[in-house]
Amino acid sequence: MNKPTKNYTIGVDIGGTKMSAILFDGKNVMADYILATPKDNLEHFMIMLKALIEPLLDKAKADSGIIKGMGVGIAGMLNFKENKIVEAPNLPLLNGLKLPENLTAKLGVEQIKIDNDARCFLRAEMKFGAGAKYKNVFGITVGTGIGGAWWSGNEVYQGAHGSATEVGWLTVDFKEGMRLEEAYHKLMQNSPAALADEAYHGDVLAEKSYDEFGHYLGISLANVVNLIDPEIIIVGGGVIESSDLFLSRTKKIMREYIKSPESKAVKIVKSKLGATAGAIGAALLVV
Repeated sequence: MNKPTKNYTIGVDIGGTKMSAILFDGKNVMADYILATPKDNLEHFMIMLKALIEPLLDKAKADSGIIKGMGVGIAGMLNFKENKIVEAPNLPLLNGLKLPENLTAKLGVEQIKIDNDARCFLRAEMKFGAGAKYKNVFGITVGTGIGGAWWSGNEVYQGAHGSATEVGWLTVDFKEGMRLEEAYHKLMQNSPAALADEAYHGDVLAEKSYDEFGHYLGISLANVVNLIDPEIIIVGGGVIESSDLFLSRTKKIMREYIKSPESKAVKIVKSKLGATAGAIGAALLVV
């Protein structure tokens, strides 16, 4: 008697520092891999991306499984009509790339979908994580950069041009014309993990930098709440491991700037799925 065929999807999360990929059976992560993101040239990037994904294809084949398709989350702005990356601020080598077309040629997987990485993160948290009980949720990722996503009407809201909820580009300092992500890079000196380590060892300037970032993040999230009034805000990304350095400040400032007394009750919660959220959300692009 033949064993039933297993259906898998592959989810890929491309960040400015690392790329991760998972083999997903619809509920569970069956295998996962992580590699550093190459930033030198496109050819090297594509070689490493293929090296990240191929072991998952091999595992599915060994399990007599079928790959239904692949979803890829990218930190950047996308053109969904042309299936291309318009602008990836932390990975400019990807600008203008029609990634699904390129990957199909290299890997032979026919159905490949792309989306913004923060939307992938929120999609996973809504199905399996911190957002499962809610209907109106804002998600924010803080890692190499800052991304945002809004879940409303049982789906992720994309906007008229596919670039909605770019929370990292909210202006937080009008005198300097500085946006949230720019303030983040400046305060973290492009190395949030190293700065967090210094803060945990009592470095006053490092603590002050995180506190200041918490202030700017609080203003930005207050603007979000005043606009869309979510039930909760889910925070994810690599910097969440150091969230105790800034999140209490964020909550305090956010409530100061929220207009509606009712909306001040909005909760900020941490991601339940952790590092795999983005890749799971990417895998969920394929149905």
